[in-house]
Amino acid sequence: MIIDKLLKFADEFDMLPESGIVLACVSGGADSMAMLHALIAVSSQRGFSVAVAHYNHRLRGAESDADEAFVRDYCARHGIAFHAGSGDVKAYASEHGTGIEAAARDLRYAFFYNVAEASGALKIATAHTADDNAETVVMNLIRGTGQAGLSGIPPCRDMIIRPILRVSRDEVMRYIEAFRIPYVEDATNSLDIFTRNKIRLSVMPVLKEINPRFNEAVMVASTISRADETYLSELADGFIKDHCAAGRVPITELCKAPFAVSSRVIRQLHGGSLSYNHVKAVLKLGDEDRSNPSGSISLPGMVVYRDYGYLVFDNGTHVSDGFMPVYLEDGGCQTIPALCLKISCQSVVYDDKIGNVNKSFTSFLFKFDDLCGTIVVRPRAIGDTIKLSGGTKSLKKLFIERKVPRLSRSLTPVIADDAGVLAVYGVAAGQRAVPAYGDRVLEIVFSPA
Repeated sequence: MIIDKLLKFADEFDMLPESGIVLACVSGGADSMAMLHALIAVSSQRGFSVAVAHYNHRLRGAESDADEAFVRDYCARHGIAFHAGSGDVKAYASEHGTGIEAAARDLRYAFFYNVAEASGALKIATAHTADDNAETVVMNLIRGTGQAGLSGIPPCRDMIIRPILRVSRDEVMRYIEAFRIPYVEDATNSLDIFTRNKIRLSVMPVLKEINPRFNEAVMVASTISRADETYLSELADGFIKDHCAAGRVPITELCKAPFAVSSRVIRQLHGGSLSYNHVKAVLKLGDEDRSNPSGSISLPGMVVYRDYGYLVFDNGTHVSDGFMPVYLEDGGCQTIPALCLKISCQSVVYDDKIGNVNKSFTSFLFKFDDLCGTIVVRPRAIGDTIKLSGGTKSLKKLFIERKVPRLSRSLTPVIADDAGVLAVYGVAAGQRAVPAYGDRVLEIVFSPA
């Protein structure tokens, strides 16, 4: 009996609330109508109420409208709160460059979440069955998948619950017949025009002929895979917490981690869907000749590049366009909000009390008479050079030699006058305008804002 299976499964994963609303996603098909009937049957003894959400994908014209009308009428006859939504799936798929199935899912789930928020529903119940789970695992296997894909459909995800996930389609039909529950049949389910339909109509019958309990076998395998996936993902979470910051991961640590962990670290830092080949390409980038500090590869929506001992995952959200220049005046104080830095500037006489330029390059002394025009603190510019003890050097080469991270280079303050660069905050002080004792100097000091 579906109700018994539903209750046992729901209790195992703590799916059903003791009060409040459970939003049942009902297409009008046999699976969702059976789920709705079973949820209503147990709602009174568990203390929650049931509302219905129906999404019209508008893919089958009058048939889609008829399905909506069927669910609406059923809810009206049984006093069930009903919420309907619709969207142009084909237009959405074209606009976002995705398939019809993926577009329909995106729009459908967005609607379900919106209804749940508006109605105050605590859970969103979808009518995925054991057959759906088996089809999903087979489909993922055909496309090429890892542990996550072999885990199948999760029983719970955020607000989403799948209370009949352990119920087979045959059990659904027996339940439908026993309680004479009306339902509608989607004519496209019998057409092998979608990947899932092809698997359902052509592949699954053969697999079930070989093993009549194939659904159960897949359910056990996906449960084990999900447990393994959860554990390994937690290890990856721990690795990221311990070693990664701002999308930067130390190459040595990543490459010595087991592939089961490093691959998940890469996928989590990417934040999207990556193939096995994508993951291997990232690891290869980290394993390349260490004498070459740079190199990069493109991933969907992201660039990963070597930055000396790190791999940097850059999705374009990092601040890399520098900061607004600030102009210094004798006796003045300026701030660079983007860098949380304060800059003080004053003219003094260079003596023993003043001291020398500090080794961390956060304070500087320049001979006042050797300065040319306006003093500015700005990001580096193309063609910038600085005069050092060993000769004139480009800032590009200086940053590479001093191993300044690529993302930090446009955020590193450069002190310059009309004649060029005088110093680089945190990196170096130039040899132009070097003072001697007794000279009038301009003292520039950086401190946290």
